[in-house]
Amino acid sequence: MVFKKIRGYWEKSIIYRVFIKKYKRYFIFGTISLIAVDIINIFPPLIIKKAIDTLSEEVNLSKIAVFSGLFLLVSLCQGICRYLWRMNFIGTSFRCDYDLRMAFFDHIENLSQRFFQKYKTGDLMSRATNDISAVRMAVGPGLLIGLDAIFYFFVIPPVIIYLSPKLSFYTFLLMPLTPFLAYTIKDVIDRRFRDVQEHFSRISEKTQENISGIRIVKSFNMSQQEERIFLGLCKDFVKKNLKLAIPQSLLGPVFEYITYMGIILLLFVGGKMVIEGAITLGTLVAFQRYISMMVWPMTAIGWCLSLLQRGNASMKRIDEVMDERPEIVSRDTVATKFIPRGEIEFRDVNFRYDRQSKWIVKGINLKISAGQRVAIVGPIGSGKSTLVNMLPRIIPVNDRCIFIDGIDINSIEVKILRQYIGFVPQDTFLFSERIEDNLLFGVKTGGDDNGVRKLACIAGVEEEIMELPHKFESYLGERGINLSGGQKQRITIARALAINPAIIILDDCLSAVDARVEDTIMKNILKNFPGRTLLVVTHRLPAIRDFDMIAVMKDGMIVEKGTHGQLITANGLYTSLYTKEALEERLD
Repeated sequence: MVFKKIRGYWEKSIIYRVFIKKYKRYFIFGTISLIAVDIINIFPPLIIKKAIDTLSEEVNLSKIAVFSGLFLLVSLCQGICRYLWRMNFIGTSFRCDYDLRMAFFDHIENLSQRFFQKYKTGDLMSRATNDISAVRMAVGPGLLIGLDAIFYFFVIPPVIIYLSPKLSFYTFLLMPLTPFLAYTIKDVIDRRFRDVQEHFSRISEKTQENISGIRIVKSFNMSQQEERIFLGLCKDFVKKNLKLAIPQSLLGPVFEYITYMGIILLLFVGGKMVIEGAITLGTLVAFQRYISMMVWPMTAIGWCLSLLQRGNASMKRIDEVMDERPEIVSRDTVATKFIPRGEIEFRDVNFRYDRQSKWIVKGINLKISAGQRVAIVGPIGSGKSTLVNMLPRIIPVNDRCIFIDGIDINSIEVKILRQYIGFVPQDTFLFSERIEDNLLFGVKTGGDDNGVRKLACIAGVEEEIMELPHKFESYLGERGINLSGGQKQRITIARALAINPAIIILDDCLSAVDARVEDTIMKNILKNFPGRTLLVVTHRLPAIRDFDMIAVMKDGMIVEKGTHGQLITANGLYTSLYTKEALEERLD
C-alpha cells in the first residue's frame, strides 16, 4: 500500500512526467556519468593525503611525480564524465522544453471558444513562456544538481568515516538540521513563486492589451494613465520578487553555514588529534577537502529545492490549461470521406453558453437547398452570428440538430467538415505575413500568382494591393494594421474563397465597404463560384433583395422567412428593417 502511494507520487512528479517518462535512456546515461564523476571525486583528496604523508616521512620525488600524474588522470576522467552528464541532463531538458511547449500550443489550438473567454491572451503567453522555462530549469539543472547532492551524501560520508570515525561524528553533528530547514523554507518559496507568476501574467495581459489597442489609448489621450497603471503593476511585481528572494537567498547560506560550522569543529578536534598522533596531517588535510566538498551538496540542496518548487508551481499553472477539455472533438465513428453538395438543414437548434445564461438561439428550423443564396438578417443580438458559427462547429452543436446533405455534422470529421466551408467571421484577423500568405492560409498545396490575383479580384481588392510597393509580397503589420478596415475584410473573403468551398458563409464581413463594392463582390462570388451554397449575415438589406431566401431573426428565433417580395408583402419586421435601411442609404 505504501509502495503504491510512493509510486503514485513519483508518477505525478514533474521529473517523471516531463523528463524520465520519455527520455529514460538519457536519464540512465546521465546518471551513470554523474555517479562516475562523484566516485572519481573521492580520489583527489586521497592522493593529496598520500602525497603529504609521503613528504612527512621522506622526500621522494618519484612518488610525488606518480601522485601528480594520477591527479591529472583523475581530473581528465572527471572532465569527460562531466561533459557526458551535462549533455544528457541539460541537453535533454531543452528537448523537454520543446515537447512541453509544442504540447501546450497544440492543446490550446484545439480548445473551443469558451476557453478563450475564460483565459486572457497575456496569461496564456506567460504560461507558454515563463512557466515552461521554469519547468525546464526544474527537470534539467534542478534534477541534475539534486542527484549530484544525493550521490555526494552517499559517496563522501563512508570515506570520511573510514578515515576517522571519531572525527566524522563531530563533523556531521549539525547535519540533521538540514532537512528541517529545507522543508520549512520550500513551502514559503512555493506560495510566493506562484504569486510572482500570477502577477507576471497580469503584466503580460496589460502589455498585450496596450500594444494591441495602442490607437485607442492614443486617441483618448490615456497614455499617461496607462503608464501609471503599468508602473503600479511593475512595482508590485518587484515587491513580490523581493519577498520571494528572501527565502530563496536563505537556502544556500543556511546550508553552507551548517557545513562551515562542521569545518570549525574539524579544526579544533582534528588539530588536537594530529597533535596527539591519533591521525596524520595528511588525513586531516584530506578530511578538510572532503568537508569542503560537502559545501556544494548543501548549497545544491537549497538551489535544487528552489528550482523544483518553481517548476512545481509553474507545472500547476500549465496543468490548469492542459486539463481543459475541448468541447468540439471528432468521434471514433465519424465519417472521414465526405464531399458535400451543400444542402443544409437546421432542426430545432438551441444554444446557450452555460446553464446560467439565457438562450442565444431557440428552436431554429431552417432548410437550405444546395446552391441556394440565403441571407440571415435581424436586429443586433438576435443570434445570427451564433447560428452560422455552429455550422463549421466553431461552437458546440447537439447531436441531430444540424445536417449537411442529410448527415449530422457531429458525424463528420471536424477537419473534413471545415475543409468544405469557407467561413468569414465578423472579426477580421490577418497574420503578420505577406498578403499572399494570408490569402493562401487555408490552402495546403499553395497557389500560383494568377490564382492569387484572381481571388483578390473576386474580393474587389486586387487594384489596391497592386498599388502597394511590393504588391502581393507586401508584409502586413500585426493584425494587418497597415491596411484599412475594408481592405482587411476583402482579403479575409479572398482567403475563405481560396479553399474552393462548397458552402460559403459571410458573417457581416462587408460592413467597412460601401454598398456598391459589396454588390460587386456578391456578383463576383456568384459568377465565379456557381452552384455553391451562400449563407450571408448582413444588416445591408438592399444587397440581398435577389436572394433565394431571407430568414429574419429576433431574440434567437426565426420570426419570418421567404423572398424579399414575400417579406415586404407580409409587412412585418423585415419591412421595418428594410425601410429604415433604405432611408439611411438615401440620406447618405
